[in-house]
Amino acid sequence: MQNKFTKFDIGSFEPKNPRRKISRREVLTMPQPAKILPKRKFKAQLGSFIAACMCLVLLLQGGLYLSAARNAKGEILGAATSAYGDLSSAGKNLGHEDLSSAKGLFESAQANVKLAQDKLNNFKPLTWIAPQANSADHVLAGASYLAAAGSKLTEALALFEEFKVSHKGVETANFDDRLAANRQLLIDTKTLVQKSSDEFANAGSVPLDYSNTLDTARQQVTQLNTILGKLIGLEDLYINIFGGSRTYLLIFQNYDEARATGGFIGTYGVLEASRGKIDKLNIDSIYNLDGQIYEQIAAPGPMQPDIARWGIRDANWFADFPASAQKLLYFFEKGRQTADGVISATPKIFEDLLRLVGPIEMKDYNVTLTADNFQEIVQYKTSEDYNRTENQPKKMLSDFAPILLDRLANLPKDQWFNFFQIMQDNLNQRQALVYSKDPAVEKTIEDLGFSGKILPADFDYLNIVNSNLGGTKTDLKMDQTAKLQSKILSDGSIFNTLTVNRANKNSEPNKDYMRILVPPGSQFISAKGFDPHPVYASVAKNLRTDPDLAAWDVGEEHDNIFVRSEAGKAEFAGWINTEPGEEKSITVNYILPFKIAGAFAKTQPYSLILQKQAGGKPYNFEGTLSLGKYKVDWTSSAVEKLGNSLNFSSNTNTDDFWGFVLIK
Repeated sequence: MQNKFTKFDIGSFEPKNPRRKISRREVLTMPQPAKILPKRKFKAQLGSFIAACMCLVLLLQGGLYLSAARNAKGEILGAATSAYGDLSSAGKNLGHEDLSSAKGLFESAQANVKLAQDKLNNFKPLTWIAPQANSADHVLAGASYLAAAGSKLTEALALFEEFKVSHKGVETANFDDRLAANRQLLIDTKTLVQKSSDEFANAGSVPLDYSNTLDTARQQVTQLNTILGKLIGLEDLYINIFGGSRTYLLIFQNYDEARATGGFIGTYGVLEASRGKIDKLNIDSIYNLDGQIYEQIAAPGPMQPDIARWGIRDANWFADFPASAQKLLYFFEKGRQTADGVISATPKIFEDLLRLVGPIEMKDYNVTLTADNFQEIVQYKTSEDYNRTENQPKKMLSDFAPILLDRLANLPKDQWFNFFQIMQDNLNQRQALVYSKDPAVEKTIEDLGFSGKILPADFDYLNIVNSNLGGTKTDLKMDQTAKLQSKILSDGSIFNTLTVNRANKNSEPNKDYMRILVPPGSQFISAKGFDPHPVYASVAKNLRTDPDLAAWDVGEEHDNIFVRSEAGKAEFAGWINTEPGEEKSITVNYILPFKIAGAFAKTQPYSLILQKQAGGKPYNFEGTLSLGKYKVDWTSSAVEKLGNSLNFSSNTNTDDFWGFVLIK
């Protein structure tokens, strides 16, 4: 992907138009991965709306007091103060989901703002000649639009007061029609917020004491605009996924046995839904499905020769989830079934929901499932302690699903925001993933950041992907850390050293096939610490070779790692086998495929995207950029300057992005 402020020529790796100075504003707008989102809770996001409104009214009070309309300031400020009181009360009601009261208060605030506007209109000529009066006029207009937006928003959120769900699906009457109307309310709200933002941007002349308030309110309005866009996108996604008759392949990935998109698929399901109603939901062992597939395809090379034949249980091999989802659907259809898409989940989503609804007693299994024991008990009950005569190891999950849905149906209405926050968090952290065969729907999923797609990057990029190929459930007790040291050399080249440590706190060994994805065209220099292991191609006797695996096999072996391409990135892959209580460290050195700008450039943008492995356990990451002969002009947040180096870190719970502007 190329951005608007610099493009790299593949032949020379030198930036075009190097003379042009690059502003901080341009770096601030540099493309970032779609799923890098504000880490705020849903109520706090709604609260940002109220904060913006109150900031505006506070600003209004100060701005009008010093404006030329002094004779009417008492009446104007009286109306503004009443509006402030209404907005403050509306904010409290919104926080407590008292939506009807909040709507009335927003309407009252709008009326009071209009009264202040009418009073100020008597002094309209002053807005042409007095900057502060002109700013007050824009602030009032912006406040009016925001109050109107608040009224629309509370009306839209009222849908959730009557939201009902059970094991049969959504049971709210006329839900599809109401959701379509709700979507229009959100669009109207977003339009009003944009109008308020435009007015706010024109409020330039304010007393110095209020400039920070103005900046804060502008940021809040921008954030609210982003939130509304996400809500509209989520409703579009629901309409597209469940609006008609759809069939989805459900895959449950156990992240205690890591795989590229989350974990080993021991359990699958088939969901048939129509207009939000669940027509059919079957959950079963993936081995039963694999037994119905007679496609004779050789497994990926790292699985050879122990696993010769590829099955649907191992089809989530590619780090790019859409690529793996397409392969899952390919195998699924070979079992004489079809689906419109794939929905993936790890145990975390069920743990979070149990934390919300409370423990669930499973009497037939003599256990009570909680957020703290769900992973352990389900893993034990579905793989070891089940009725061998019935031979239905996944029956417990099949019995658990409708009970959980019915418990959700009985949630108090003030808990629904928490439910939606749980869903959003799990999608943001890639503990849940969605894929659709419909290109338009898939584009919506990508735009929302829920696709698990490998991200494009303008400059540096890193993604560490672990796959447990030892058959042990050991990854939740594996501690991993990573450190990336980047150094700008005298010729502008960037030399990267990546160090990864893995400590095994299990009583069983962990056999990890690690893939390190970096910018395409990166030059491998050296590696150490990887375990020696034969490199097998994705072929086996009497079995067909999958063309995607054949393309993935192309590369070269160096220092016990294999250098290839995957998902548009360069990839360094190798084995790290750790015994119980053992700790190992690997190091990879490579040079990025571009240079810092040449002699005529005065400024140079630079960035790093750290992408989280889908469903992967978070790990601590530290990054350092040694500037060499360069200095820093600007950095994004959470970057520390120490000497001539920049330091930054992440807990890798979600994707991270760091941007810089360098100067000579």
